[in-house]
Amino acid sequence: MSSTPMTIAIDDGSTNVKVSWIENSTLRTIISPNSFRRDWKSAALRKDKQIYNYTIGTSKYTYDATSDKALSTTHIEYQYDDQNLLAVHHALLQTGLPPQPVKIVVTLPITEYYNPDDCQKNESKIAAKRKNLMREISLNKGELFDITDVEVMPESLPAVLSTLIGSGCSEFTKSLVIDCGGTTLDMGVIVGEFDDVSAIYGNNEIGVSMVTDVARKALAAADSDSSYLVANELIKRRDDSEFVKDVVNDESQIAVILNKIDTKIHELGAQVAYEAKKFAKNPNRVYLVGGGAPLIADAIQKAYVTLGDRVTLINHAQTALSREICLYHAADAVKETSEPVLVEVADE
Repeated sequence: MSSTPMTIAIDDGSTNVKVSWIENSTLRTIISPNSFRRDWKSAALRKDKQIYNYTIGTSKYTYDATSDKALSTTHIEYQYDDQNLLAVHHALLQTGLPPQPVKIVVTLPITEYYNPDDCQKNESKIAAKRKNLMREISLNKGELFDITDVEVMPESLPAVLSTLIGSGCSEFTKSLVIDCGGTTLDMGVIVGEFDDVSAIYGNNEIGVSMVTDVARKALAAADSDSSYLVANELIKRRDDSEFVKDVVNDESQIAVILNKIDTKIHELGAQVAYEAKKFAKNPNRVYLVGGGAPLIADAIQKAYVTLGDRVTLINHAQTALSREICLYHAADAVKETSEPVLVEVADE
């Protein structure tokens, strides 16, 4: 094994953790959903199914995809608490790589990483994030990765790095990057081909969690109490009638549930569009990234209608940030697979 730890890029969002790394000169990416509850599970009856029981200090946690007792991660404190430490280690285990010493590059919401008033790094919050992820954690009957170092980068802006570099835009071009995540809405204005970051904005009360909460309440009213993970999956797959029927027990409520979800998605788009126009009224380009990007794309297109196709939904918007961070830190040129390798975590 190399004496230099592998560098792994991790966009550790509140809803999903996106992990990217270089393997055999190829960029690999997985998505690991967050769904943890307190206390341990008993052993699985199927030998091919692994149980993930963790201990942090005196607290015990387990990964549970479907439990309605899953802990909420849709708060800014998630960035510095046990659930973040759990999410990162759990995601590393889903890569298929053997547990080993690694350096990880993680993220903070833009208004946590920078001081909003002067655009300077918030060194205390960056240090708090690093300290949190260097803490001890153990896996019952299993081995974890050894995190030897933690680097912290801002969310949102690096996700368009390769899109802007070599794009041919002038040194005066202003590009608005909108990152709609599970908990936060982050925005920044980039000048030229990443020559400068001229302004940042963040709102910790606008995110996909607005839709998730409505979906969970609607499911509960239909005798279908669910985890945050199941509710988010319903939002993504709301047009899949078979899946919808599978998670909704009272099928007479399906139309009501879907209508509530669609209404909230429209509201989310309207709120993001309002905040975007208030923050950057007339940018030259707009780029949408983050897990919520597909939900708000139509609203942003209408808000900046004169830009036409210069409003861009980045390909694989949810994993764009981790991929770009990984490429940025790669020592040698690598080839990127035409389609990111998205590995869904098994429903334990």
